[in-house]
Amino acid sequence: MKPNAYKTGSFQALWRPEKHRVPWQLKAALKAAEVWLGTCRPVIIRPRCVSYYFQEECRFKPVVALWHSALVYTLYHFRVYHGAIMTSPSHDGDWVASTIIQWGQFPVRGSRHKGGLKAIRRMAQIMKQYNLGSGIVADGSRGPAGVARLGAVILARDTGSPIIPTGFAAGRAIYFNSWDRMVLPLPFSRVCIVYGEPITVPPGARGLEVERCRKKLEASLHRATRQAKKMIGA
Repeated sequence: MKPNAYKTGSFQALWRPEKHRVPWQLKAALKAAEVWLGTCRPVIIRPRCVSYYFQEECRFKPVVALWHSALVYTLYHFRVYHGAIMTSPSHDGDWVASTIIQWGQFPVRGSRHKGGLKAIRRMAQIMKQYNLGSGIVADGSRGPAGVARLGAVILARDTGSPIIPTGFAAGRAIYFNSWDRMVLPLPFSRVCIVYGEPITVPPGARGLEVERCRKKLEASLHRATRQAKKMIGA
């Protein structure tokens, strides 16, 4: 699919990058990041798991779930698709929001600690109204790392969309000294993205059924991440 291939008139009314003032320094940094990450050599496992659901005629666009540590390259990778992306309302989340706006996404600010349920409802509304997919960090903006939260499950339940667990690994990378060990692939390194099997959440799921889906998502993300690391020997 070509970048932003299903940009519609209705979405144009929602996505208004000119309304968001982005400092020239950040724009320059984004261009540099595109050049940096564009040198990476990606290996994609089960790409049809995503391409199928992102077809314009597909009724239910996916909820892409990932670990926070994979955020940098995954945001870059998914810049070709429009979608609603949950970003932290904190100051640290500002750069993420500015980045995804420049890459054609629509940020919805919220986290488990502040405005999370409201953000999920807003994302569900956008997905249904504009026939868009979405992206959500499964372990949230503060962790603990590798523990899936309920956000993606609730969003999938309320929209009827499948969750696509997305694993990531880089052959050579910088690992930040942060709670999630954020991964920044080095130029020209091999990277691997693994799409797990889609997870559907019953529309009437509550209580134990929601928890079962959460555990399934968490296990699928760990499995996809292990497979990505194995593929490139990370």
